[in-house]
Amino acid sequence: MPDCPATQPPESAPASPAVAVLIPVHNGGPFLEGVLDGLAALPLTVWVVDDGSTDDTASRVRFRPVRLLRLPIRSGKGTAIRHGLARILGDFSPEWVLFMDADGQHRPEEVPRFLSAMEGEVDFLIGSRMGETENFPLHRLRTNRVGSTILRLMSGHAVPDTQCGFRALRAHYLRGMRLESKGFEVETEMLLKALRAGARWRPVPVSAVYDGQGSHFRPVADTYRICMAALRYVAE
Repeated sequence: MPDCPATQPPESAPASPAVAVLIPVHNGGPFLEGVLDGLAALPLTVWVVDDGSTDDTASRVRFRPVRLLRLPIRSGKGTAIRHGLARILGDFSPEWVLFMDADGQHRPEEVPRFLSAMEGEVDFLIGSRMGETENFPLHRLRTNRVGSTILRLMSGHAVPDTQCGFRALRAHYLRGMRLESKGFEVETEMLLKALRAGARWRPVPVSAVYDGQGSHFRPVADTYRICMAALRYVAE
């Protein structure tokens, strides 16, 4: 489907070509509105990839100062991210791409932490919720610890929160990265490939927000896919 026409950001928050925000979403209209409201005053170019939503997500976005890319059928978070990156990196030249979820778990007011950290000698900023583990659902905490252990054994990097989708990576690394994952395992794949390419990383503390709504993560199926993504890295 074609994109809806892009509108100009408000004068109080001019778009910056330096940082593009990529938000994949499926049936997340109400949550997405809150995220977009929080980003409105920041100097960012915001892209929303609608992954085959059947609710009113597209209509909630259409007249906002963001760019909307619609996929005709639901294809998974990884596929949505690949489509979004192809458009962002093909049409623009951002220095960074910042990734956020639209389910209310990533707080827009914490984005400035990433923007400030980008000024340092770093290539990959990875959100870390490990300062608030008391707010983690047990199954998510276990999945995260498994992923962190696997990554440490495979790469030697002790990344505290491997599954956090709130992250930012220099576009240079994304341009040379071939992502293949279709679902949530894309976060593990991106992390492993960036580290292998020599990206300098650091954690950025973010909140752990879980209210039982919004997330499409499936504990058993998606944990399995995450482990398989890590094993594919070994085989490459």
